[in-house]
Amino acid sequence: MPDVEQSNNTSVPTVTLPPEQLGGGGGAALNDLYLQIFYAFIGLLGLVGNSIVCFVFIAKRQQFQSITNHLILNQSLIDLLDSVLFILIHYAAPGISESNSVGNRGLAEFFCRMWDSEYPLWALYVASTANLVVLSLERYFATCHPVKHRNFFTVRRAKFCMVCVWVYGALYQLYWPLVFIYSPERACYPHWPNRGVQIFMGCLLFMLEYLFPIIIMSFAYISIIFMLRRRTKSHGKVQVNAFQRAKRNVTTTLCIVFVSYIVCWTPTELTYLAYNMGYDYDFNSTTHDVVKGLVLCNMCVNPVIYAFKYEHFQMEFKNICFARCNQGNRISMEPHGTVVSQPANSSNNTP
Repeated sequence: MPDVEQSNNTSVPTVTLPPEQLGGGGGAALNDLYLQIFYAFIGLLGLVGNSIVCFVFIAKRQQFQSITNHLILNQSLIDLLDSVLFILIHYAAPGISESNSVGNRGLAEFFCRMWDSEYPLWALYVASTANLVVLSLERYFATCHPVKHRNFFTVRRAKFCMVCVWVYGALYQLYWPLVFIYSPERACYPHWPNRGVQIFMGCLLFMLEYLFPIIIMSFAYISIIFMLRRRTKSHGKVQVNAFQRAKRNVTTTLCIVFVSYIVCWTPTELTYLAYNMGYDYDFNSTTHDVVKGLVLCNMCVNPVIYAFKYEHFQMEFKNICFARCNQGNRISMEPHGTVVSQPANSSNNTP
């Protein structure tokens, strides 16, 4: 996808890609070595971090049966697949992204719309945002309206919501491959019908994928904070039991996830809105590299937050690590060579 300015004097209309669509796929080449290393580090960190989170949640699924944990697992699955696609698009399969190298025109147009546009990558980003919104609402009802939460939020409905966010991301982002065209000159680029449509869609997309989610999540977590403070004042310094402490910890963890989402997504959303409104934006600037890097950081930052803040995850991860490290200690050899396992509740099994 060529990164050139729009011109009405040529037979092929060309446009500048929006900020989040550049780099990789058919976007601008990553010529800077440090930028390549940075993007590779983000991709690998997202791949490894989210793989560990998914492994812990699945291996200890009996300990992660709550609705919140189901949604957190779904978040990690989305970010894991996003990390894989990011690495494939930018590094592992660069040749696929060049639709003009495909001989068959129909196949070339398919690659143009579905791969050069980075549609799968951004569909998962949208799904990740939708899942965060569902998580925020679930925590809001669990804290502020516990009776409604018990009556409405069931594991079955949670799984249905998990599927819905994947479908929503895929359907919502369909506009982007539809905007892309594959010209007779074998060029692949996004082309809006006219300036008015681009401005309208730019504002609509800004509201749907950023403004409305931010409003909903802000309302949820602000309400949660006020509710927790109100309960603290009404109960005084009454000792908080383990269950209440765990609920507060997971809520605090998800609140940090929400803040990280704002930090990572605000610059690119504002930049994309300004671009669609006609602002002259330099896609080769250091500012653009930083803005795009922040978006990519969002897919790998959540495992770091869980590792340092989510106490339940920390405990189960340590249990898995120590269980594997101490496997040799659970087996002892008797004088006659008989292998005997120690009782499961032996004190030697504890970290």
